[in-house]
Parts: sequence; C-alpha cells; structure tokens
Amino acid sequence: RDLKQIRASVREAADAYLQAQKKQGFGLMYAPANGYGWGSNQSVIQTMIVVATAHDITGDKRYLQAVRESMDYILGRNALGISYVTGYGTTYAHNQFSYMFAASTDPSFPPPPKGALAGGPNSGLADDYAISKLQGCAPQACYVDDSRSFSTNEIAINWNAPLAWIASFLADAR
Repeated sequence: RDLKQIRASVREAADAYLQAQKKQGFGLMYAPANGYGWGSNQSVIQTMIVVATAHDITGDKRYLQAVRESMDYILGRNALGISYVTGYGTTYAHNQFSYMFAASTDPSFPPPPKGALAGGPNSGLADDYAISKLQGCAPQACYVDDSRSFSTNEIAINWNAPLAWIASFLADAR
C-alpha cells in the first residue's frame, strides 16, 4: 500500500510539473512565483528527476519527452541562448565561479572542466558583479558568465550531482 501511495505521489508531482512546462516559453519545468533563485538550474534538474522517476514507474513517454525538453533549456534553449554546461552547446558558460577552477581570474589555475553546470539565473542579484551588470533583468536573464558572479555562475556539487543523474537517465532512455 505504501509503495502504491508513493508512486501515485510521484505521478501527481510529475503531472503538475508537466502542466507548468506547458506554460513556459522555453519548455522547462520550473515556474517560480518569486523569480529565479540561487542555483535555479539545480531546481530545474530536480524537477526533471521527479518526472524521470514517473517515467521509470509508468513507462509513459510524455514524461521522457518532458525531461528531454527541460534538458534543452539547460543546454542552451533559453532566454540567453547559452548552455549552462561547460563544453556542451555552441555557446556555453566558460567562466564559472569556483575556488578550484579559476583560470579566468588567475591563469595558473585550471579552467572549469567539461560538464560543469553553472548555477544559472538568480533574480536575487546577490553579488556585487551581478548587481552592477544585471539591474532590472528579466528573471531568466539574471545570469552572467563571469567568475566574479558567484550568485549566478557558481559550480557546486549539489547541482552537478543531479546533472550527472539526469544525464545518465537520458543516455539510457528509449
């Protein structure tokens, strides 16, 4: 009985995300009421994981297509036309904020590795660089590919781990 309830709850959440996706111009399953938050790309991917799980539970292809469409947003079909994943897409983030990969700040450090996910748009403009460059930005456009903008362009394991999960799901999906 518990498993049945859990599966129903996953499908219910996934269906709600699909409804939100229908209202988004770029097909992502993310519709925050108060603008985009810090690490918004992680929030997008977390919703994709719920929908991917619904696909695994049901086999319903609508869920798989929805995940693929949201991944398009991460990889460059968005308001800025930029892939938030280093090394993927025609135009992609190069200058993420990181203490380990900071070649844009100091050439003696390595650049971010291929596959590193930037945090993404952040309507909160929580660092001086973002504040100086993004005042008045539309929520999905509150992003700058510069290592000085830690609030929009940070690399963090808590959003790169879900990216690895969803990339594996999509690679295995049929």
